[in-house]
Amino acid sequence: MLRIPPERGSATRFEIRLGDAAANPYLGIAGVLAAVHLGIRDRLTPPPPLEGYGYRPAEAAVLPMTLPAALDAFQADTDLADVLGKQFAEAYLAYKRDEVERFSRFVTDWELREYAYHL
Repeated sequence: MLRIPPERGSATRFEIRLGDAAANPYLGIAGVLAAVHLGIRDRLTPPPPLEGYGYRPAEAAVLPMTLPAALDAFQADTDLADVLGKQFAEAYLAYKRDEVERFSRFVTDWELREYAYHL
């Protein structure tokens, strides 16, 4: 989501509002710049401005809620992979899918507290 605050003049700016604190800032900016490039190249018309609360599914699309879902969406976006570089996209997907697979084999502290008393 892009937010354009109402201030004008030297305070005019735009804000990228959906970044996560765990995200790599360089990859986040690269993704935004790639999206801008694709929008200009394909002469896309932006959607109408969203007023008010932007997290209602009826008013705005819901983004992927898990890392595997986000990786699937990234893999499906071949235009974005072309801009970022196919070699980068393939390597990034392989690395992150391996990370998800390794995490899925890890027993968390919560799982131990929740289920260990059954043993």
